[in-house]
Formats: sequence, structure tokens, C-alpha cells
Amino acid sequence: MPPSRATSLMPMHIAIVSGFQVINNPRVVKEADALAEMGYRVTVLAAITRREDAPRIEALVAGRDWTHVPVIDTTRTDALSKAKGLLRRGAARFSREIAPRLNVEHPFQLGPEVYALLGAARRTRADLYSLHLEKALWVGLKLAEANRPYRLDIEDWYSEDGLAKDRAARPQRLIREAEHRLLHGAVHTTATSDAMADALIEAYGCPRPAVVHNSFPTTVRDAPDGKTLDRKRHDIPSITWFSQTIGPGRGLEALIKAYAGLERPVELHLRGTARSGFIESLLAPLEPAHRARVYLHEQVPQDELLSRLREHDIGYCGELSDCRSRDVTITNKAFEYMRAGLAIVASDTTGQREIAAAAPNALALFKQGDPASLAAALTPLIENPAALNAARDASVDALLDHFSWDRSKRVIQEQVANYFENCT
Repeated sequence: MPPSRATSLMPMHIAIVSGFQVINNPRVVKEADALAEMGYRVTVLAAITRREDAPRIEALVAGRDWTHVPVIDTTRTDALSKAKGLLRRGAARFSREIAPRLNVEHPFQLGPEVYALLGAARRTRADLYSLHLEKALWVGLKLAEANRPYRLDIEDWYSEDGLAKDRAARPQRLIREAEHRLLHGAVHTTATSDAMADALIEAYGCPRPAVVHNSFPTTVRDAPDGKTLDRKRHDIPSITWFSQTIGPGRGLEALIKAYAGLERPVELHLRGTARSGFIESLLAPLEPAHRARVYLHEQVPQDELLSRLREHDIGYCGELSDCRSRDVTITNKAFEYMRAGLAIVASDTTGQREIAAAAPNALALFKQGDPASLAAALTPLIENPAALNAARDASVDALLDHFSWDRSKRVIQEQVANYFENCT
């Protein structure tokens, strides 16, 4: 790796622009750690949008070799901060509800943090900005207009993410314009898969983003806690799935139908925050005996997730190709299941076929949205303990041999080191 100017008495300063809570944005945390490890001065422009999350955020950033700057902090209770927060939330809500009706777009549709995030980015005066997630796109356009150098990470294909009805309320033209301009103007870019990189090139004719998989380091910080908090029985197999949101468009409908048809009893564990009314409709077709073995869990901090996943046997990835972003990305689920040593059953999206091509024994593919195909993939793992154990071993091997965070973080480190070296 080329030497970096960060080894001088004046280390180069990198600002990671996110606007999200760091406990909900592990990719930012991993990048900050990787760049601080190189000796750079790193500032993460984030947010504290839920006061009850502040202790978890404080615990996560404690002892890190980078600076956490919440551009919005709901723990501040003075009158001015409360008034500003009320105005921001009101403006964002007005923009989300009224702008689509008038066929106009406004940055506030990306969230109430955008202007505070831009102000913080301008004040930071970093040597390089690293843009993450939707809120940073508009900020990136403004930084580019001021000739500030930036790198861009495409964790999701933002203009193609989510359900169609959700995209209708978002500033799609703004997002597409930002993707196009930023992908062409960045000093370098990263994406979560080769499929994502291919799709971005096809859509925008941009330079090829380097692939940084959404995997995680296996460190003492993330060591399992040895507790059993989810699983109820160890004499039957256990299937798990997690996301921030339990809702439509995630393949859960096929999972429930396949689960209902399995001959052997299994436990099914779903973790996340449920959309209103969704759980009732999702589980309504189940017989009482099957419903009794479905367990719902709240989200847990990132450093606890590995322990909870390790209680189970099989991890489920049910992404659907009707959302182009979910088709071409590789979500962190697959890699977290690998880190937990679970067998993986995954839908045949373009991104997940990419995993299967590199490590064919690491996961069993099924035809997305097809309960019969899913049941056929699950049955050998449920019925045959030897097959289950072999799949769990292959899952760990795949992470170590192909998808480890140590491999991915070197991509970022080398990109940034080369950029600063060429600036001298």
C-alpha cells in the first residue's frame, strides 16, 4: 500500500457524511474504524434522532479513534434546540406530504437533518468527504459545487430502493441527478456487489465502483455473550430473519407459507420493528400450532446481534427482484449469518447468486417468492443434521475465504491512501 500523508504531524482529515444514527449505520462505523486505523483524523457527521437511543450511541462511540458529531441531537432540551427541532420536523413533514402533490421536490423530503448536515459538512473543512446514504446525496451536490473532494459509497441504489408507493413520496429526480453527478465526479466510489457496480455503470455510464462487501469484522468487541434469549427449544431446528422493518417486500410472505408446509416442527424467529397491521395479516393463515412457534423480537444493538443470531440454525434471506436495489445488492444479512455460523437459505436475486457463484456450498438458493421452492431448500437442512452442520461450516468458510471485512476494508484504505498520495 502506498505511504499516506496521514503519517505526518498533520494527519489528513476525512469527514464521513451520513446524518443517520451510528447504531443504525454500521457501514459508516466500519469505514471510520478502517480509516482511523490508517492514522487519518476522522469525523463522523451523524445524528441522535431518538433520545432513548443516546446511551447505546454513547456506548458504541466510546473508545473509538474518531470523532462523533451529531448534527441533530434530540438529547438537547434547551428551548432553542427544541424550537429548531420542531421547525425541522415540520418542514420535512410538509415537504413529504405536499411536494408530491405539487409535483415539486425539496431536499427536506430526504429527512429533517439535511440542512444541518450540510452546515456541519461545510464547517468541517475536511481534506476528503465520504458520502453515505440518501441524506448525503444532496449535501454531496453542494460540496461538489464548492469543489470539495469527495468519495461516494453506494450501499443501496437509492433511486431504485423501496416499494413503488414509498418511492412516490421521495424526490426521485433529485436522487437520480445526484447519483449521476456524484458517481462521475467522485475521486473514487464503492458499492456492495459486482452486480450493483454493473447496474450503476449501465444506468449512468460512470467509472466502475470498487466492491466493498457489507460484512463485519469478527472481533473481541462482538464476542458472543453466551446467553439464550430468543430460542425456546433445542430439540427442533430454528430459523431466523432480521431487518430494521418487518413489512412487505422482504419475502416474508413466502417464508410463512413454506414454514406452514414443513413436515417437521421448527421455530421461526423474526426480528425488527413491524409495520402497523402487517404481522396480523402475515400470520393469519397459520394454524395455532404453527403460530405458537413463531417468535417476534425487537431490534438489538449491533454488538448484540451476533449473539442472538448464534442461537439459531438457519438464516433466511428473502430479497425480491421487484425492487432493483434489492436485486443487485448483497445485504448484510447474508454476511451476518456467515459470521454467526448459520446455514443460509437465500432467494435467487442477482446479488445473492453472486455469493453462490463464489461459494456454492455456503447457501441454498430458492426461486424468490416461491414457497414450494423455499420449502424444498429448507427440508434437507431441517431433516438431516449432517447436512445442516456441513452447511454451517461452509458458511463460516465462505466468510473467511471470500467475504471477510479484512478484505473489504483494504479496498477503502487503498483508495484513500492512493488519493492522498496523488495529491502530493
